[in-house]
Amino acid sequence: MSEYVDIADELIRNELDEDAELRLYGAMRNFWHPVMYAADLGDEPEGVVLLGEELVVARMEGAVRCLRDLCCHRGTALSLGWNEGHQLRCRYHGWTYGPDGVCTSIPSRFGMRIPKQARVDAFHAREQSGLIWVCLGDEPMFDPPEFPEWGNEDFTILQGHIYDWKTSAHRRLENFMDFAHFAYVHDGVLGSSDSPEVPDHDVWRETESELQFFRAVQEPIGGLTGYESTEDLVDVEYSYRLTIPISIHFDRHYLPGEARYVLFLAVSPVAAKYARSFWFLARNYAWDVDDKVFLDFEHFVQEQDRPVVESQRPEMLPHDLTAELHVKAADKVSVAYRRWLVELTDQLNPA
Repeated sequence: MSEYVDIADELIRNELDEDAELRLYGAMRNFWHPVMYAADLGDEPEGVVLLGEELVVARMEGAVRCLRDLCCHRGTALSLGWNEGHQLRCRYHGWTYGPDGVCTSIPSRFGMRIPKQARVDAFHAREQSGLIWVCLGDEPMFDPPEFPEWGNEDFTILQGHIYDWKTSAHRRLENFMDFAHFAYVHDGVLGSSDSPEVPDHDVWRETESELQFFRAVQEPIGGLTGYESTEDLVDVEYSYRLTIPISIHFDRHYLPGEARYVLFLAVSPVAAKYARSFWFLARNYAWDVDDKVFLDFEHFVQEQDRPVVESQRPEMLPHDLTAELHVKAADKVSVAYRRWLVELTDQLNPA
C-alpha cells in the first residue's frame, strides 16, 4: 500500500485547544497544499490525506484530478481501484467516475439510468514544481508557490525524503524560519551557542501572498554542505520567500562567488496536528560531491528539530499574539507571519 494512504491510520485526532485555532485550521481549505510528489503519481490512483479528509488523486484526461476517496455506492476507497479509459473504476462493484466526480456507469444494472446523486466531490488539483497540489475550497485564494530553480539546468535538483511530524503545519514552518534556535538546536552546524544573538534583519510583505526576509551571517562549514573553504566560517546571505500559508523558498548564497544552496519546503496540513513536509534541494556547485551528502545533511538537521517542535504546546499557533512571549528583534519574522495568519483567519473564518 502507498505511503500516501498509510498516514490515514495515524492521524492525530485530538481536539483543537481553542475556537480560534479551529478557525485557522478551517481557513486552510482556501489555499493550495501539496499532497504528494508528482514523480510518485503514476498511471494508477493514489490515496492521500489533506486537512483530515481522505482523497484520491489520479491522472485523467491528461491532467491531475482529485476526488473524495469514497465510492457513493458502498463507501469503498476509490484509491483501491484503477484508471480505465479516463475513468476511475471502483474495485468493489466496478462503478466508474469521470474527472468531475460524476458516476458514468453502473455495471450491475447495464442500461439503467444513472441517478443524479451518483457522484463524489471533486476538488481543485494542479501539478506544479514537482508536486501535486490540492485546494479543498470553492476557489483558491492564491496561486501555488513558485520554485524558480525547478527545471533550471544550472542546478542539480534533489527530491527530499518525506517527513511526518506530530505537530501543526504552521509550527513546522515557523521552525524553519526561526533564527534564534540555530545557536542551540544546531550548535556547530548552522549556528554557535558562543554567539547566539540574532543579527538585525528586514521583513516585509512583497506581494499579497508573499512575505520576504533577508539576513547576512557567518556560517560554520563543518564539511557537511559540500562547499569548499579554507576558513571555519564563511559569509553567507540568506534570502527567504514565504508564500502564505505554509510554503517557503530559502536561498543560501555563499560569498564571494555565485554558489547557491536552495531549499524549497511545502508543508501539508494532513490533519490539525499532523504535518507532512515535501521539499527539494537545488545547488549550482560541488558537482562531484555525492548527492547523498546533501540529503544526509538535511536529514541530520531535520532530526535535530523534530523532537523539539513535536514537544511544543499548543500544537497549533495561538491566534492570540500575547499568548506566547516574543523577543522583538529575534522573533520579528515569526510575529509578522502570525499576524498575517490572524488577518487571514479573521477574513476567511470570522468569529
